[in-house]
Amino acid sequence: MIDALKRLRPEEALAFFRAKGLAPPDARFDYRDVWRNEHASNFVVAKAMRDEVLETIRGALDRALEGGGTLASFMDELEPELKRLGWWGRGMERDPLTGALKNVQLGSPRRLRVIFDANMRAAHAAGKWARIERVKDAFPFLRYVQIQRDTKREEHARYHDLIRPVDDPVWERIYPPNGWRCGCTVQQLSQAMMDRRGMSVTEDFTLKERGVLNKRTGQIEPTALGVDPAWDGNPGKAWLDLGGRHGPISGGLPSEAAATELGFVSRARLLGMTGGRGHLGALDLATGNEIDWSIEAGDRAGISSAMRAALAAAPENVGLVRNLSGAPALGADDIGDLLATRAGSLLGVTVDGTLARAVLARDTTLSRAALDALARRAQDLALGLARGEEAELIARLALTRALRRSGAVVISERLGPATAQTRARLEASVARIAGQLSDGI
Repeated sequence: MIDALKRLRPEEALAFFRAKGLAPPDARFDYRDVWRNEHASNFVVAKAMRDEVLETIRGALDRALEGGGTLASFMDELEPELKRLGWWGRGMERDPLTGALKNVQLGSPRRLRVIFDANMRAAHAAGKWARIERVKDAFPFLRYVQIQRDTKREEHARYHDLIRPVDDPVWERIYPPNGWRCGCTVQQLSQAMMDRRGMSVTEDFTLKERGVLNKRTGQIEPTALGVDPAWDGNPGKAWLDLGGRHGPISGGLPSEAAATELGFVSRARLLGMTGGRGHLGALDLATGNEIDWSIEAGDRAGISSAMRAALAAAPENVGLVRNLSGAPALGADDIGDLLATRAGSLLGVTVDGTLARAVLARDTTLSRAALDALARRAQDLALGLARGEEAELIARLALTRALRRSGAVVISERLGPATAQTRARLEASVARIAGQLSDGI
């Protein structure tokens, strides 16, 4: 069982798990309603139709991941809570697809074991993929390893000892786990390691597929041979793929600059997940050339001397990219960097893949003193509605919305699932404070 991982504190696994939003209400009845890589952005437990039930299960899993909890402690904590919520034993739930009311299995010891095992394996696998991506320049190959035990699955044996480059598309289909309670894994290798062990890349490998009917959609979907249908994919890779969000806010950059910026965003997100460090990259927006990369122990990395030299020569050509490791939104410090440097843009990335780009309006007269005064007012107003991190986030969102309305700063965003849900919940407070701030700009 996954209890063998209980002593680890997997920062990347936690980041993957916490980046998920709740699956939409009409996609919670059947495990096939959220399919394959959709699990990278949707947390779902089949038949958990109410938000309160789903949040309770997610909270228990989060605590188990963070604290190294065991299956036993997870079940002891969760069972009484689910019974209190009336989600235990058999019960009636309506299938959103058909509208039919059905008598279904809700919570049970067996279901809790499946929920714990599947979510822990998926989170650890996604965390491992983040580490694979981070060091792939030095260790560019992956070897598929099936644990040789009596209960091993013969259908997974076809992949044992397969060695392919990290970037080979095959890992988008057969990266383990490849089924419920699958114990397969991958080993990352350098060329030197392979040479010492007499290993080589598997040549002439072709992934074989079979068609599987998803009865919820009526579609026959190609599935890697030997892989359970719901596990054909790589949620860790899907979680880290920012291309779909970056394109719409790339601001018409030349292709070379857009590619470099996307690489910077991916790097900032990956490296910023562990160690509580801030990362800041700078690139030439005209040519795509890298200028410098800065790392600091705190949440925010400072502007390096190489960056300052480029900014002094042609600030409009410099793009800044940083990880937003604190509140998942741009704040006064970020806008202050733009005011101080007059950089062409600043792009922030959060753990869940939210991207936020800020560009100063050409004719802005906003001063740093005025910005700081607005930020203090936003904070004071937010503290009247919330406390702690929530108040900080409300203040940041209200500030940037007010600045955008005033025309002083152009802000474009593409939200990750967890951020989208949080912002929807805070929308009324943000709108109220942003309106009060706008009156003073």
